[in-house]
Amino acid sequence: MKFINHHTSKILGALLLSATAVASIAGVGKSAVDAAPIVRTTEGMLQGQVSKGAYEFLGVHYGASTAGKARFLPPQKPEKWKGVRKANAKGDRCPQPEVKMPGEMASVLSFSELPISEDCLVLDLWTPAIGKKQRNPVMVWLHGGGFFVGSGGDAYYHGANLARGNDVVVVSLNHRLNAFGFFDLGDKAGSQYAGSGNAGMLDIVRALEWVKDNIAEFGGDPDNVTIFGQSGGAGKVSTLLAMPEAKGLFHKAILQSGANPVSRGEEVSKGVGEKLYAILGVKPGDVKTLQKLPMDTLVKAAAKMGLLPFGPYMDRKHVTENPFAPTPSSYQSDVPILLGYTKDEATNVFLSDPTWETMTDEQLRARVSMVVPKDKVEQAISLYRKRRPDDKPMHLWSSIVTDQMFATNTILAAESKARAGKAPVYMYKIDWETPVLGGKLRSPHAVELPFVFDTVYSAEGLVGVGESQENMAKAMSQSFAAFARNGHPNTLGLPEWPAYNLKERAVLIYDNEIRIEKDPDSDVRKFWQEILAEKSAGTAAITDAFNNKKFD
Repeated sequence: MKFINHHTSKILGALLLSATAVASIAGVGKSAVDAAPIVRTTEGMLQGQVSKGAYEFLGVHYGASTAGKARFLPPQKPEKWKGVRKANAKGDRCPQPEVKMPGEMASVLSFSELPISEDCLVLDLWTPAIGKKQRNPVMVWLHGGGFFVGSGGDAYYHGANLARGNDVVVVSLNHRLNAFGFFDLGDKAGSQYAGSGNAGMLDIVRALEWVKDNIAEFGGDPDNVTIFGQSGGAGKVSTLLAMPEAKGLFHKAILQSGANPVSRGEEVSKGVGEKLYAILGVKPGDVKTLQKLPMDTLVKAAAKMGLLPFGPYMDRKHVTENPFAPTPSSYQSDVPILLGYTKDEATNVFLSDPTWETMTDEQLRARVSMVVPKDKVEQAISLYRKRRPDDKPMHLWSSIVTDQMFATNTILAAESKARAGKAPVYMYKIDWETPVLGGKLRSPHAVELPFVFDTVYSAEGLVGVGESQENMAKAMSQSFAAFARNGHPNTLGLPEWPAYNLKERAVLIYDNEIRIEKDPDSDVRKFWQEILAEKSAGTAAITDAFNNKKFD
């Protein structure tokens, strides 16, 4: 689709980055009985600790080191050990470039400073109780940052409050990223490297296998596992829905601000590999040389490529179908799905654009012409001005980008799942507006993270603090946990939340007044769907856009 161009790709890249940054975690909870619990895993004994009233196990290896001769290969199980190993410190992040947030963005968003290494296949785990008799629902978190940066060990993904407050087991994990996790080495590398372009996704499958084998000892139910993720994490959830190896390892899925209807094509992945070989000055297929390169050399090469080129692709073996287009993948027919987006996804990334707040009407038209056909520019601006007549060009622009990039894909995924009718899909939209920075961010990308994890006092720079924030945290954490437990998000304090269907299109609006709206912003939905239909046939346009994506 020609309307997802280089300009909007840069915006999407920055938005995916912002999903990996909120703030440090804080909170107070009841102390558990045993301050140093010991649990037996398939590899050996682990000793955890108590954090905010929940049992906590940090830096647990679900896979072996991926360094040296293991680089680019599928993940392997970690080695077994004797005795008791302490699990009281987070593991290394997977290799990635350093990210520095400019200007005001740094006051809203932040990154973990944990070390990086190739021995990074680790997870963190929080549980309210230990032992096989508990059988609590399990929620496995996949971090944001696209497929390029980020860490499951970032402080704002602390799962103690979510676990303790809702009787669920929370798992957050690291997996290979960028050139280490999504470098298609090509046919010349040999058949053993056929999965190199999807290695990061295979890491996640390995982690889910570890969860299946071990989670009962931590009080979790291996037959009731929910995967959830935001931004790039939602893209990972989308991909898992299209992977035969992941079938049966999870039973529900939550996609926050990043539903991907389609998988990228093989030609795109090959192009990424060819360019990386050229940047590194390595002959295609020379795996021995690649495996001897210093880690930092690959990190710097990935940084030259940028965020968007990296990601899983349909290799017909590990990823064999599109997640939702034109129909849901065959592997998810019995998987209930919860998905949604925020009203103003694009605002926080525009903090890095010095011209955003001073944008004129003329500049707005020029930008809108890059994301819609030229004969639709005035129609688009008029449509958004009609909805919010007092909006300045800066917010008209951010609303247009939000709907074009996030709302449209989310609705397409919900429509596809609802049309199939084999398992329910529930849709939400976040209208709650943060008061920080004078309110100009409104409801930005990643605003829900401290609400889902019930850690609002750790994210004052993003959401502020107060009764409204606390109410949002209780509403989102409890409804997400209810979905993980029961396959539907209905819970006390919320209006009855019906499944999404193509007739009523019921959406739960998270705001100070939580409510159900039927087909919200229908005029905007129809506008973007008409644009897609003009290109080809709805979701086929998105498939075309992914399969033919260009990058510098």
